[in-house]
Amino acid sequence: MMNKFQELWLDSSSRKVIIIFSVMILCLVVALFFQQYKMQEEFELKVHFIEEKNILRDELDDLIDEHDDLLEEYGDLNAQLHDKDSVIQNQIVEIRNLIRTKNDLNEARIKIARLREISKRYLANIDSLLVINNHLTLVKDSVIKANKDINWKNYKLNQQNKTLNEKVSRGAMLEVLAINIEAIRYRRTGREISTRFAKKVQKLQVCFTVAANQMADSEAKSVHMQLIDPKGEIIQGINKANLIIADSVVDLTASAEFEYQNIEIESCFEWERVQQLEGGTYLVHLIIEGRMAASKLLQLR
Repeated sequence: MMNKFQELWLDSSSRKVIIIFSVMILCLVVALFFQQYKMQEEFELKVHFIEEKNILRDELDDLIDEHDDLLEEYGDLNAQLHDKDSVIQNQIVEIRNLIRTKNDLNEARIKIARLREISKRYLANIDSLLVINNHLTLVKDSVIKANKDINWKNYKLNQQNKTLNEKVSRGAMLEVLAINIEAIRYRRTGREISTRFAKKVQKLQVCFTVAANQMADSEAKSVHMQLIDPKGEIIQGINKANLIIADSVVDLTASAEFEYQNIEIESCFEWERVQQLEGGTYLVHLIIEGRMAASKLLQLR
């Protein structure tokens, strides 16, 4: 009778131990699951925070670009608007500090909105100054003169093209239907954006469309670019290059290749500038198969 009681007691104790261990294991699994959920939640919050931070940085960069463009365009008025400009610069420093070191995105967002309002008032003050009218008049006169010079250069180049065209079979000539030139600069983040200001240009992207021509040779073709500055001089790269056309040596700015298969295609190439460009009107020539195939003007401030 005693032995049977002891066996029952032992079975009860074993069940208790098993139940306790089962509860402990269950608690451990729940704790691990909760910890993993917590880590995932913290990771998602961190990713969201970084994305918000990058968005605010881009918004601040856009405001700085707009402000820099105003200073470039109305540089002569900078002395009269020095006090307002100092306020803007101080706000920019505070916002950068909030984003980079303090990580206070809410306060940074508020200050960016305030900076937008200050920039609007800054632009309103610029527009109210009558000095701008005189400045714009001078710029207009300069552009008119530059356009006359460029038109004369275009006329002479067109005459040269006529002479060259007589030496080339018209049936096999490639025709450039369109040409597009984009001035590009890099942001601090490495992102490429278009710019109108000469000193900010870091490269040119040239895209051109060649018409279909079943009589032309289907092969790799070379395209050569001449970039003529506002003074009428051809800009060259690090390695000076030239081309012989009709017994004449022609200086080049850049060269590239494109595959032509007798159908209409669009091709692009890029040219990295070596020295900082100056404001004014630039003339771009594209030379294909020994003839001037296309020309376009590029206006930079």
